[in-house]
Amino acid sequence: MSEASLAFQIPNLVIAMAMYSILARFVLSLFMRPDQVLLGVFIQITQPVLAPVRAITPRIVPEPLIFVFCFLWLFAMRIVLYIVMRMYGLVPSIAG
Repeated sequence: MSEASLAFQIPNLVIAMAMYSILARFVLSLFMRPDQVLLGVFIQITQPVLAPVRAITPRIVPEPLIFVFCFLWLFAMRIVLYIVMRMYGLVPSIAG
């Protein structure tokens, strides 16, 4: 794997990991109490990602929708990352 490929893959994987952690926290919060250990771990992991989204989202938005907004913002970040890296030729090709 080349360094140009790593310049795309590492940020992409970090954003993907944040997206799926937010999704896992949302699903777990539907079935578990906040004082349980597994949900507590996901709360600690996702809190730094959710804080900026909470800050820019109006207070009228219900708490469960904050997770949806956060997931969508992270998805948009992955799309923008792909477009920018593609413009600079840093996206690995499938053919190799």
